[in-house]
Amino acid sequence: MSIVIDHLRNEPLLEAKNLVREFQVSKGGAFAGTETFRAVDDVSLAMHAGRTMALVGESGSGKSTTARMIAKLLDVTSGAMFFEGEDVTKASDASLRRFRANVQVVFQDPFSSLNPKHTVDRIITAPLDYQGFKGVDRRLLVKNLLERVGLNPDHSGRYPSQFSGGQAQRIGIARALAVEPKLVICDEAVSALDVSVQAQVINLLRELQQESGYAYLFIAHDLAVVRQIADDVAVMNKGKLVEQGTTAEVFDNPVQAYTQALLSAVPVINPEWEIRRQENMGRMAQ
Repeated sequence: MSIVIDHLRNEPLLEAKNLVREFQVSKGGAFAGTETFRAVDDVSLAMHAGRTMALVGESGSGKSTTARMIAKLLDVTSGAMFFEGEDVTKASDASLRRFRANVQVVFQDPFSSLNPKHTVDRIITAPLDYQGFKGVDRRLLVKNLLERVGLNPDHSGRYPSQFSGGQAQRIGIARALAVEPKLVICDEAVSALDVSVQAQVINLLRELQQESGYAYLFIAHDLAVVRQIADDVAVMNKGKLVEQGTTAEVFDNPVQAYTQALLSAVPVINPEWEIRRQENMGRMAQ
């Protein structure tokens, strides 16, 4: 049964406020010292259950750094994050463990993110060990998850190298879902796949969202893919958030020149989108 969620009447599942991440980088010479580089500068985002937020921008824009902060894989330099209303910026170990059970990541390259020495069933159940889940019928869990992501449960004893790239990414998705998260961060999760396989994985993510109401944070540089999956879009450039809105608003009526430049390079899949965008741009120029 599909889960229908009215995001307008629901508080954000996760809200990031004014996130900043700074790094100390070398000035270049052996004795030149270091300087502060601000990779993410005052970024605020809100993710809602049942919706997909796409975070887009060119390489080096800060989108993946932002995603890693939201997943608590990187500490924030300043700013705050609230998950279901609770400040998790400086969470205790116990709170952080609960948070990570609710926020899982699907990485870009499935083969580098799946342990090649482990079988599929062990890969999928690894998060249960980390989270300390007890009393779970693991064989049934693996069977159900593999069926949900469209893989043969009889192949649970195989190794990642025995699967195609698309199949391996489905294993990564199954692993992310093993602890029943509420937010799944897809960090360039389809960029390493062929176009036809991309479409299959995107359709799978949609179906899973409709079934279970997951929130997705979808990190991408391919705006053609973003148009297919996202409800909301946030555009980053040089560490800053330059534009944000629903997918229709951002694609059909971009305000910032940077967003317009990104969109101009997108292959036109549906001519109606390009016609509508050009009409809006014409009205803005009048």
